[in-house]
Amino acid sequence: MENYQRIVDYLFQLQRAGVKWSLDNIRVLLSELGRPERSWPSVHIAGTNGKGSTAAILESILIQSGRKVGLYTSPHLLDFTERIRVNRQPIPQEAVIDFTAMIRSCVERIQPSFFEVSTAMAFWYFREQGVDIAILETGMGGRLDSTNVVSPLATAITPVDMDHQNYLGNTLEEIAAEKAGIIKPGVVCLTNNHDPRILRVLEQKCKKTGSSFENIFDNSACSFRQLLLYGSYVDLRYRSWNLSNIFLSLAGLHQSENALLALAIAWHLQESFPVSERSIQKGLASVAWRGRLDLVSASPPVIVDVSHNPAGVKKSLDFVHRFFPKTAIRAAVYLQDDKDYVEVGKLLAGGCQRVYVIPLSTRAPLPPEKLYEAITAAGGTAQILDNFSQLLDLIQQTTADNQPWLLIGSHYLAGEAYRQLNCSITNVELQV
Repeated sequence: MENYQRIVDYLFQLQRAGVKWSLDNIRVLLSELGRPERSWPSVHIAGTNGKGSTAAILESILIQSGRKVGLYTSPHLLDFTERIRVNRQPIPQEAVIDFTAMIRSCVERIQPSFFEVSTAMAFWYFREQGVDIAILETGMGGRLDSTNVVSPLATAITPVDMDHQNYLGNTLEEIAAEKAGIIKPGVVCLTNNHDPRILRVLEQKCKKTGSSFENIFDNSACSFRQLLLYGSYVDLRYRSWNLSNIFLSLAGLHQSENALLALAIAWHLQESFPVSERSIQKGLASVAWRGRLDLVSASPPVIVDVSHNPAGVKKSLDFVHRFFPKTAIRAAVYLQDDKDYVEVGKLLAGGCQRVYVIPLSTRAPLPPEKLYEAITAAGGTAQILDNFSQLLDLIQQTTADNQPWLLIGSHYLAGEAYRQLNCSITNVELQV
């Protein structure tokens, strides 16, 4: 739809406004729209790694319990509409066009950022659709994130790590304090962080706001029965919920901790949104969240992963190493210029046979030479490719030897992979 593409181009050019470190603009936009954020209850999730997966798992559980669920996440993989969903269905292109026309004069007047406008669009669309509940993922921080204008039923903080230091701070404690900005007076805050420094920051914030705080690991347990490239069979317990030998359709050991956090949130929503253990089981088995250790081809095995900071990349490599030796893995990587490319380079150098650095035309790419130098300086073998088509040729050449590929580092690279790789999602029976 040509008109839709013009509108999306217009929205993305608002990125020139940069990050607005204030809630003033989003409040003006929402006021113009009649305060749609007051028309539905919400769950608010912040963190560095795992917040999208946690949100998607909770969405799936609530959908299976018969609820109409809004989900707001970022960034997208293929199209802007993925960011705003109701019961897994993206916002229609016509709704994007209509909303932008309705709000455009206000946008021209106050010059908000792209994220501020997309947040206002999500909140408006959820009201128009009459959702029972909305699950909101922060964009980057928490305290001054555009989503932080809601009065949620529960807040959750997923694992915090070093990322976006130029905005959030240079220590884990500083970054955790920004994430903790979503904690609201009297509203429960749940977390699946392990680091005592982060837990201390969150607990102190909850004491100040009079909010109950729970480290979910105090009330939960997980054990793996079978680990597969496309998911896991696990036993999960949270308080009185005991789920035995259930299938979690997201790959990776860390997804069990995201699932436990989603379970904890669902537990604390019981008064307003009761769910059965059957709904939980069906929700875990049917959750779909692309770009997270996503097996998109069986021959050769091709795994697409959006991890882009050292903690996320390490978890992904550790998982892939359970199925393939380091000497067999070839990786393709692209990073944005605000990422810790030195540490990521070290991890890829030590965890892969060869690394291909992919240049992409995006808003703020890291010069490929920097990543190449980081990988080779750490003892790895690397090569800079001219474009994604070159990578596609290399992957096709390894079909016969079934050599695994890991495409990692960015939503941009994942999106390009989904666009260009003609692969079907195939269940591969590989086990630990």
